[in-house]
Amino acid sequence: MNVACLAGSLLVFILLAGCATSSTQYVPLPEHLDAAPAPGKARICVIRGYVFFTGEAGVSHIYADGRFMGNLINGSYICWERLPGVAQLSISDLDNVYYRGNLAVDADLVYYLFMDAWTPPLKSLTPAEGQKHLAKYPKPHVVMRNQPPATHGQAPSPAAPAGASSSTSETIPRNKGAGY
Repeated sequence: MNVACLAGSLLVFILLAGCATSSTQYVPLPEHLDAAPAPGKARICVIRGYVFFTGEAGVSHIYADGRFMGNLINGSYICWERLPGVAQLSISDLDNVYYRGNLAVDADLVYYLFMDAWTPPLKSLTPAEGQKHLAKYPKPHVVMRNQPPATHGQAPSPAAPAGASSSTSETIPRNKGAGY
Protein backbone atom coordinates (compact mmCIF):
# COMPACT_ATOMS: atom_id res chain seq x y z
CA MET A 1 0.00 0.00 0.00
CA ASN A 2 2.79 2.45 0.91
CA VAL A 3 4.63 1.67 -2.30
CA ALA A 4 1.48 2.35 -4.35
CA CYS A 5 0.90 5.70 -2.56
CA LEU A 6 4.53 6.70 -3.02
CA ALA A 7 4.46 5.77 -6.71
CA GLY A 8 1.18 7.66 -7.22
CA SER A 9 2.53 10.74 -5.44
CA LEU A 10 5.69 10.65 -7.51
CA LEU A 11 3.67 10.39 -10.73
CA VAL A 12 1.49 13.39 -9.77
CA PHE A 13 4.60 15.42 -8.87
CA ILE A 14 6.26 14.63 -12.20
CA LEU A 15 3.11 15.55 -14.14
CA LEU A 16 2.72 18.84 -12.28
CA ALA A 17 6.39 19.73 -12.63
CA GLY A 18 6.12 19.36 -16.40
CA CYS A 19 3.21 21.81 -16.70
CA ALA A 20 4.16 25.41 -17.24
CA THR A 21 1.48 27.85 -16.12
CA SER A 22 2.43 30.92 -18.14
CA SER A 23 4.77 32.18 -20.79
CA THR A 24 8.25 33.50 -20.05
CA GLN A 25 9.39 36.82 -21.42
CA TYR A 26 12.99 38.06 -21.43
CA VAL A 27 12.31 41.77 -22.00
CA PRO A 28 10.38 44.21 -19.78
CA LEU A 29 6.60 43.74 -19.69
CA PRO A 30 4.75 47.06 -20.01
CA GLU A 31 3.11 47.92 -16.68
CA HIS A 32 -0.38 48.77 -17.96
CA LEU A 33 -1.36 46.59 -20.90
CA ASP A 34 -4.75 48.26 -21.23
CA ALA A 35 -3.21 51.76 -21.61
CA ALA A 36 -1.42 53.36 -24.56
CA PRO A 37 2.27 52.54 -25.08
CA ALA A 38 4.99 54.91 -23.85
CA PRO A 39 5.10 58.12 -25.95
CA GLY A 40 6.89 57.59 -29.27
CA LYS A 41 6.83 53.80 -28.92
CA ALA A 42 4.61 50.97 -30.13
CA ARG A 43 3.57 47.85 -28.26
CA ILE A 44 3.55 44.36 -29.74
CA CYS A 45 1.62 41.58 -28.01
CA VAL A 46 1.99 38.05 -29.36
CA ILE A 47 -0.77 35.76 -28.13
CA ARG A 48 -0.92 31.98 -28.38
CA GLY A 49 -4.50 30.78 -28.11
CA TYR A 50 -5.61 27.85 -26.03
CA VAL A 51 -6.41 24.68 -27.92
CA PHE A 52 -7.90 21.98 -25.68
CA PHE A 53 -6.22 18.89 -27.09
CA THR A 54 -2.69 20.31 -27.10
CA GLY A 55 -2.64 21.11 -23.37
CA GLU A 56 0.49 23.11 -22.64
CA ALA A 57 2.75 21.02 -24.84
CA GLY A 58 4.88 22.66 -27.46
CA VAL A 59 6.76 25.84 -26.68
CA SER A 60 7.05 28.59 -29.30
CA HIS A 61 10.18 30.77 -29.14
CA ILE A 62 9.50 34.37 -30.24
CA TYR A 63 12.22 36.58 -31.75
CA ALA A 64 12.02 40.21 -32.87
CA ASP A 65 14.85 41.60 -34.98
CA GLY A 66 16.99 38.59 -34.05
CA ARG A 67 16.53 39.21 -30.31
CA PHE A 68 14.96 36.50 -28.17
CA MET A 69 11.77 37.95 -26.64
CA GLY A 70 10.27 34.94 -24.87
CA ASN A 71 8.47 31.60 -24.91
CA LEU A 72 4.79 31.03 -25.51
CA ILE A 73 2.88 28.02 -24.29
CA ASN A 74 -0.72 27.14 -25.04
CA GLY A 75 -2.98 29.92 -23.71
CA SER A 76 -0.37 32.64 -23.05
CA TYR A 77 1.07 35.91 -24.33
CA ILE A 78 4.11 38.18 -24.23
CA CYS A 79 4.14 41.95 -24.82
CA TRP A 80 6.92 44.46 -25.28
CA GLU A 81 7.42 48.02 -26.47
CA ARG A 82 9.70 49.19 -29.25
CA LEU A 83 10.53 52.16 -31.42
CA PRO A 84 8.71 52.59 -34.75
CA GLY A 85 10.06 50.80 -37.83
CA VAL A 86 9.83 47.34 -39.30
CA ALA A 87 9.79 44.51 -36.76
CA GLN A 88 11.24 41.29 -38.16
CA LEU A 89 9.44 38.55 -36.23
CA SER A 90 10.18 34.84 -36.20
CA ILE A 91 8.73 31.89 -34.34
CA SER A 92 10.53 28.61 -33.79
CA ASP A 93 10.38 25.43 -31.82
CA LEU A 94 13.58 23.72 -30.72
CA ASP A 95 14.40 22.51 -34.22
CA ASN A 96 12.79 24.72 -36.85
CA VAL A 97 11.85 28.28 -37.62
CA TYR A 98 8.27 27.85 -38.76
CA TYR A 99 7.30 31.49 -39.21
CA ARG A 100 9.01 34.67 -40.38
CA GLY A 101 7.25 37.94 -41.03
CA ASN A 102 7.70 41.69 -41.06
CA LEU A 103 5.42 44.09 -39.24
CA ALA A 104 5.51 47.81 -40.04
CA VAL A 105 5.24 49.42 -36.60
CA ASP A 106 4.01 52.99 -36.04
CA ALA A 107 4.48 54.97 -32.83
CA ASP A 108 1.67 55.14 -30.26
CA LEU A 109 -0.12 52.01 -31.57
CA VAL A 110 -0.66 48.55 -30.08
CA TYR A 111 -0.39 45.45 -32.27
CA TYR A 112 -2.11 42.24 -31.13
CA LEU A 113 -0.81 39.23 -33.06
CA PHE A 114 -2.45 35.83 -32.60
CA MET A 115 -1.44 32.24 -33.26
CA ASP A 116 -2.53 28.80 -32.07
CA ALA A 117 -2.11 25.18 -33.06
CA TRP A 118 -4.46 25.74 -36.02
CA THR A 119 -3.04 29.08 -37.19
CA PRO A 120 0.73 29.18 -36.56
CA PRO A 121 1.23 32.18 -38.84
CA LEU A 122 0.48 35.35 -36.94
CA LYS A 123 -2.77 37.13 -37.64
CA SER A 124 -3.72 40.59 -36.48
CA LEU A 125 -6.51 41.07 -33.92
CA THR A 126 -8.58 44.13 -33.14
CA PRO A 127 -7.78 45.85 -29.83
CA ALA A 128 -11.00 44.47 -28.29
CA GLU A 129 -10.09 40.89 -29.30
CA GLY A 130 -6.51 41.35 -28.12
CA GLN A 131 -7.53 42.74 -24.72
CA LYS A 132 -10.01 39.86 -24.32
CA HIS A 133 -7.16 37.34 -24.71
CA LEU A 134 -4.84 39.27 -22.38
CA ALA A 135 -7.54 39.31 -19.71
CA LYS A 136 -8.16 35.56 -19.91
CA TYR A 137 -4.54 34.33 -19.95
CA PRO A 138 -2.01 34.65 -17.09
CA LYS A 139 0.62 37.39 -17.21
CA PRO A 140 3.98 36.15 -18.44
CA HIS A 141 6.79 35.41 -16.05
CA VAL A 142 9.46 38.06 -16.70
CA VAL A 143 13.13 37.07 -16.55
CA MET A 144 15.54 39.90 -17.32
CA ARG A 145 18.04 38.26 -19.62
CA ASN A 146 18.12 37.83 -23.35
CA GLN A 147 18.96 34.16 -23.68
CA PRO A 148 16.53 31.25 -23.51
CA PRO A 149 17.30 28.36 -21.19
CA ALA A 150 19.58 25.89 -22.95
CA THR A 151 17.96 22.66 -24.08
CA HIS A 152 20.17 19.69 -24.79
CA GLY A 153 23.17 22.02 -24.60
CA GLN A 154 21.95 24.26 -27.41
CA ALA A 155 19.62 27.26 -27.32
CA PRO A 156 17.19 27.79 -30.19
CA SER A 157 18.41 30.06 -32.95
CA PRO A 158 16.41 32.64 -34.87
CA ALA A 159 17.80 31.19 -38.08
CA ALA A 160 16.64 27.81 -39.28
CA PRO A 161 19.26 25.08 -38.81
CA ALA A 162 20.45 23.01 -41.73
CA GLY A 163 17.80 20.54 -42.77
CA ALA A 164 14.99 22.49 -41.12
CA SER A 165 11.57 22.37 -42.68
CA SER A 166 10.61 25.37 -44.74
CA SER A 167 9.08 28.32 -42.96
CA THR A 168 6.75 31.01 -44.11
CA SER A 169 8.10 34.45 -44.82
CA GLU A 170 5.53 37.14 -45.23
CA THR A 171 4.30 40.54 -44.21
CA ILE A 172 2.00 40.37 -41.22
CA PRO A 173 -1.38 41.75 -42.26
CA ARG A 174 -2.36 44.89 -40.36
CA ASN A 175 -5.78 45.14 -38.84
CA LYS A 176 -7.52 48.32 -39.95
CA GLY A 177 -9.85 48.44 -36.93
CA ALA A 178 -9.91 51.09 -34.22
CA GLY A 179 -6.63 51.46 -32.39
CA TYR A 180 -4.45 50.64 -35.37
